[in-house]
Amino acid sequence: MSSSRPHTSEGVSDTERSLLRESVRGLLAARWQPERAVEQSASTQAIAALWRDMAEQGLASLGSDAGEAGLREIVLVFEELGRASCPAPLLGAVAANLVFAAQQSNAARAMLEDLHQGNAMVALALGAFDGDPSAGRVVMRRDTLSGKVSFVEGAQAATHVLIFTNTGVAVFASDAPGLTMQATPGLAVPPFSEITFENTPAMQLSVESEILADVALAARLACAGRALGAAERAFELAVDHAKIRKQFGQLIGQFQAVQHKLANCLISLDGARLTLEAAAEARDNGNPDWRIFAASALAFAGPALRAVSIETHRALGAIGYAEEHEAPRHFRRVHADLVRFGGAPRARAELADALLGPVQ
Repeated sequence: MSSSRPHTSEGVSDTERSLLRESVRGLLAARWQPERAVEQSASTQAIAALWRDMAEQGLASLGSDAGEAGLREIVLVFEELGRASCPAPLLGAVAANLVFAAQQSNAARAMLEDLHQGNAMVALALGAFDGDPSAGRVVMRRDTLSGKVSFVEGAQAATHVLIFTNTGVAVFASDAPGLTMQATPGLAVPPFSEITFENTPAMQLSVESEILADVALAARLACAGRALGAAERAFELAVDHAKIRKQFGQLIGQFQAVQHKLANCLISLDGARLTLEAAAEARDNGNPDWRIFAASALAFAGPALRAVSIETHRALGAIGYAEEHEAPRHFRRVHADLVRFGGAPRARAELADALLGPVQ
């Protein structure tokens, strides 16, 4: 594996990246306060209103122009969404922007225009590129779609669904005939959905499988970035709690066992952040080995962030179980995001293939 990183563009400066973080955090602080996050997450109207505000700030265009914002900026924004427990439909938007950026189809361009104006919200299903054998498959026959996909994020509020197929992508309205959608409650909030198609009319665009695999890997990194943000926020809550909570007459932050566990959490958070940033930067710089960097980041970040989530949950004690508190939301987000698309086991298998070659 080569560690060289040829630069293909100047990219975004650290100052601009800091401004982006401040802007996104400020928007979410104003529109997605922790005390209302549970209520708003269940409201499609609240999600749609937030999405229009995000579109006004240009966030709905992330991925459409690598010269303005690359994967590193995408991961940064997802990190902020994780901190705020915010289910904004950015994953589908990023995928649509990356896939359709070079498309000349009038229908694709019209959809992107609606997306960038905040009028469209896209749910993403990776299909054959998901990595989870339970994610389902679809078959495109002429202009109709049949099959089933599972673990679709944000489908309940979406206006469109984007599905990766073996020959390209299929796009259709969420109220298209022949479509049945069912929420599947679990760790994720709002819940994922299972979507069944029976001769559902859809727009099909031919896209090379290598491009689809590239976009799918970017989506995996984005979800890991969101898990990082959730774990960071939970860690901050645990540290603040350790400074004020007393047990046996002294602050629990003065107990060596608590100190060591929180120190290990900080190390894991920093390590996860560095590996994810390195993988995203490698892609932005055109490094041909960026997929290996990405697999390494996912293989490391998965176990590291889950360990942080568990330790901060323990440090918070009973608070970590109180649904009125924001801590349980971060716990769910970390675990929901890190098991998606095959999780760390898939990443380790990809690394093994890169190092040793595929199993014969």
